[in-house]
Amino acid sequence: MLKNKLFHSFLFSFFVLVGLVIFSFFPKANIIGFEVKNVDILSDIRFDEPLKKTIKPTIKKEFVDTCPTGTICFEDYSPKKNALNQIFEALRDIHENKSKTRIAFFGDSFIEGDILTAEVRKILQNRFGGGGVGFIPITSEIAGFRQTIAHRFKQFNTYNIITNGKTQIPFAAAGYCSYPLPGNLVTYAGVNSNKRLKRFNNIRVFYETSSKETINYAIGNKTMNFQTNVLNKLHAENLPNLRTNQISFVFPPSQNLKLYGISIEDSSGVVIDNFGMKSNSGVALAKISDTRHKQFDSLQNYKLIVLQYGLNVVGPNTTNLDWYIKSMTRMVKRMKRNYPNASILLLSVSDRGTRQNGKYQTMSTIPLMIEAQRKIAKNAGVAFWDMFEAMGGQNTIIKYVMNKPALANKDFTHLTFKGGEKIAGIFTNTFLYEYKKYNDKKAHLRAMGNITY
Repeated sequence: MLKNKLFHSFLFSFFVLVGLVIFSFFPKANIIGFEVKNVDILSDIRFDEPLKKTIKPTIKKEFVDTCPTGTICFEDYSPKKNALNQIFEALRDIHENKSKTRIAFFGDSFIEGDILTAEVRKILQNRFGGGGVGFIPITSEIAGFRQTIAHRFKQFNTYNIITNGKTQIPFAAAGYCSYPLPGNLVTYAGVNSNKRLKRFNNIRVFYETSSKETINYAIGNKTMNFQTNVLNKLHAENLPNLRTNQISFVFPPSQNLKLYGISIEDSSGVVIDNFGMKSNSGVALAKISDTRHKQFDSLQNYKLIVLQYGLNVVGPNTTNLDWYIKSMTRMVKRMKRNYPNASILLLSVSDRGTRQNGKYQTMSTIPLMIEAQRKIAKNAGVAFWDMFEAMGGQNTIIKYVMNKPALANKDFTHLTFKGGEKIAGIFTNTFLYEYKKYNDKKAHLRAMGNITY
C-alpha cells in the first residue's frame, strides 16, 4: 500500500517558508563581483523605512550656455568651447556640396539593437537626407531583436571585445571580428517600416586578408563576386548602385580572412552606425588598438562620436568611481586622437530604478555616476549631455515602466523601442537647437566681419 506523503509535503513547504523568512533578514552580498540580492517575502507587510534620499552631486556644471526652458543643452568642456564644430560644419556641407556625414554611437545594452539610434537616424536622415542603416556586423547576438534590418547568418566563428578573453584578435571599431567556416552564409534584407531602410543603394564590405580570396554575393537570382585586396590592413570594398532590398554573401573558409561587417548607405546625407554591445563599460574599447581605430576612421571619416556608457558600472553600493574616471578619461582622450575629425559627445547614464523596501525609486548612486561622467568630459575636453536630467530626472524610469505602452522594461534599466523613440526625440531636439545656435552665431560673426568661428 502506498504511504500518504501529504504530511511530508507540508513539512517541506514549512521549512522552505522558514528558510525564506530567515534569509529576508540577510543583507545584500557581493560575491566575486556579482551582487546577490536578499529575499524579502515580508516586504508587502513590513513597515517601510524611509526611502534613501538620492545622493546629491558636489560638482556644479562648469559651462552652461543659454538654453530654452525645458531643454537640457549640451555642456561644452573643450578649451575653446567648440567641441561640436566638426559635426555642425559637416551638416552644413551636406546642403552645400551633397556630401556624406557619418555619426557613430558607441554604447552598451542601452542602445544595443538600434534602440534610441534608430529614431535619431530617422529624424536626421529626414532632415539632412541619406538612407540605409549604416554599419552591421557579420554576426550579431541580437539579430532577431533588431527591427531596422533583417539579418540571418550561419557558420562563422565570431569574437568580441567583451567575451574573447586575452586572445589577440584584430578588432575593428564595432568590437567584433568573424572568421568564415565551411558552409557559411550571411543575408541582409531591408525593412518596410522605414522607406529609407527598405532598399540598399550602396554597400561597403569591411575585411582584412593576407591572401587573395574570392568573395561571392547574390542579389536576387544574380550572383557576382569580387577579389580581395591583400593589404594586411582594414579595407572596405565598395558595391555601388545596387538598388536592391536584399543581399547575401558566401565567404571562402579561410583563417586569413577577417570579416567585420557591411555598411548600407546612400551616396550623400547622414549615416549613423550603432556600436552597442552589452556589458561594455566603455573601458573595453581599449582592446581595439589605436592602429585599428585609425584605419577604420580613414575609411569612415566620422564627424561625431557619441559615447553612451556607465550602466554596467553603477550599482546600489557604488560610491568610489575614481578608477572609472581615470580609465574613461584615458579612453575618451584616445578616441579624440584616433578620430581627429570628429566631435566627441559623452552622454550621462539614464535613470535606473532599484527596489527598496518593496518600492522602486531612482538608484541613489546614479547622481554620483553622472558627476563622474561630467568630470570625465571636463578632463578630456569634450561635450557632455545629462541624459538623466533630460529624461525628467528623479524616478522618471518608474514612469517609463508604468506608461502605456511601456517606455522601459521591468528591469527598470533598459528602454523599450518606444522609450528609445522618446529619448531620441529629446536628444535630436537638443541637437538641432544647438545646430541652429551654431549657424546663427556664425552668421552673426560673418555679418560683423569675423569669418573665423
